[in-house]
Amino acid sequence: MSFIGIISNRKAFENIKSILKNLGNCANVIHISTTSISNIKNIRFEIIVIDEEINKFCNDQESLRNLCKKAQYVITNTDINKTNETYQYLKENSQTLITYGLNRKANITVSSISEDSIMIYRQRKIINVKGKKEDIEERRIKIKEKRNVKIYEILIIYAILSVYNDCIIKEI
Repeated sequence: MSFIGIISNRKAFENIKSILKNLGNCANVIHISTTSISNIKNIRFEIIVIDEEINKFCNDQESLRNLCKKAQYVITNTDINKTNETYQYLKENSQTLITYGLNRKANITVSSISEDSIMIYRQRKIINVKGKKEDIEERRIKIKEKRNVKIYEILIIYAILSVYNDCIIKEI
């Protein structure tokens, strides 16, 4: 069983966990916060998702770095984490760093947004857990009516599913 660690606010974490479960992803999803990071430093995560400012972990930078160094994939939001030392460390020391955001340099970004769908653009190839290259692609994902999901959460889910080669999602 693989572990996915998500560094985000509690509401975003619950949304992501719920959607992944509904899509059939069977990995254990664990919320990582400034209070829990010291308790989980011995868990080996397959994926670490960073959707919070890394600077919030100023007292636990070393723990965060060690978790990320041991992870096979680190997925991070470059809209909020592109200029500090830890991001540079992740860039240099992660096995595979996948970036997402609304900027043009992110690996996974958005090409268009409408009321009921979003076009996600994977700008670079990603090597999934099976060693297969996931090619550059653009995919439309419909958003179910009354689903309160944010764009960054959709990008995170898409990135995780790309890693697991499960990117056949058409609706969230």
